[in-house]
Amino acid sequence: MSRLVRLKLLVDLAEQELDKAQLTLKQLSTNRDMTAQQIEDLKSYRQDYMARLTASGTMLPIQLSTTQAFINRLNQAIEGQQKQLESQQTLCEQAREQWLEKRVRLQAMQKLYQKVEKQVVYAENRVEQKMLDDLAAQNFRR
Repeated sequence: MSRLVRLKLLVDLAEQELDKAQLTLKQLSTNRDMTAQQIEDLKSYRQDYMARLTASGTMLPIQLSTTQAFINRLNQAIEGQQKQLESQQTLCEQAREQWLEKRVRLQAMQKLYQKVEKQVVYAENRVEQKMLDDLAAQNFRR
């Protein structure tokens, strides 16, 4: 197998790795965005719930206790989602770094392939020109 063919295979593999890294980054970003949206939804729900409570006026002590427990659970859910969001952000940053590394690697491989391809074409042209020169010399001698 020629050097050029091997390099082409390596370029193709690097392209596949880049595509996989890009897909992973996209999936992780989507998950992160969904978690951020869930946090915003929970905060909005908590705010609406508290506004309704304020508008409803006075409450019995048992209602106040139940309401406070529910708000505490909402706050815990928001905190949990924020921790998850931080974790997902870290994963996204790592995936982005991997994607950048794979992109740089692919670009280097493509440059090398193009350089070798030019060398091969140049060498083939020299061989062809030598053959033509030899043929012309043989015809001239006749």
